[in-house]
Amino acid sequence: MATTLRIDSFNEINVIERSELAADAAEGASELLLRSTQGIIDGQVIYVGHLSREGIEKASVASVDDETTVTLSAPLKLAHKAYEPVTAVLGDKIHIYRAVNVTDMVPDPEAFTVLVTREIDPDQMSTYYRDSAGSSGYWYRFTYFNESTLAETDLLELPAVRGETAPHYASVREIREAAGFQNAYNLSDSRVELWRRTAEAEINAALAGAYVIPFDPVPEIVHALTIQLAAALLEDDAYHSTTTAKKIKDARAALKDYQLGSIAVTDDQGIDLGTSETISGWPNESVPRYFRMEDRF
Repeated sequence: MATTLRIDSFNEINVIERSELAADAAEGASELLLRSTQGIIDGQVIYVGHLSREGIEKASVASVDDETTVTLSAPLKLAHKAYEPVTAVLGDKIHIYRAVNVTDMVPDPEAFTVLVTREIDPDQMSTYYRDSAGSSGYWYRFTYFNESTLAETDLLELPAVRGETAPHYASVREIREAAGFQNAYNLSDSRVELWRRTAEAEINAALAGAYVIPFDPVPEIVHALTIQLAAALLEDDAYHSTTTAKKIKDARAALKDYQLGSIAVTDDQGIDLGTSETISGWPNESVPRYFRMEDRF
């Protein structure tokens, strides 16, 4: 068993200050000219470039020289253009804490201990860690941490998450792309994940009467349906239009076909995965009805 954990690379609780380059910075530059150095201090970690995009790099501030100039502890490895963002953070690492599940409720803070420290992936929207021993028998919490200053965000600022054993039905990336948000860098993966979980829960609830859920491995039909429903819910959350409402309606109509047995959920060999000859309703005469006219109660 294993659990893959996803943590926002740049959650707002870790961002201390935002500025931008006031002039081009060449590869190898040790001095940066910013629009403002307000809120930036000596020894602070900064990221030069667009967060969660290629071309960003981490740097450390050796000194704040004046209201617009900082000197770096080490030269830049990449060239950067004027107006690129400069983001100062509390920490460049993530502490991943773990606690044993005892009551199916989030354990008290003192029950959590550091499992591992993971460096932030600055060019990705999320930083991932795979706990090879993870399962629903554990809870996890995350903090942002500075190894040099020992500064750390509060353990309770981010919600605890329960470990998982079953795989998700679709990836966050697939849902983003289906909704047209693959380049929406201001849309966090955690928001996409919210609608993924919503879609998975709806699919599980609809199909629980006739199939073993959660699906593991995930049939291609369920994979595609999850993408369709989650992307529609994500789009509706952003735009809330008649078009997005229709997409949700279409996805739920497709789910209804599987729920009622009009279409079977099959594995990759085409074998029906159903566990019951009955269904949750009565769409046609090809399956037994729950009730008949002569029944009396």
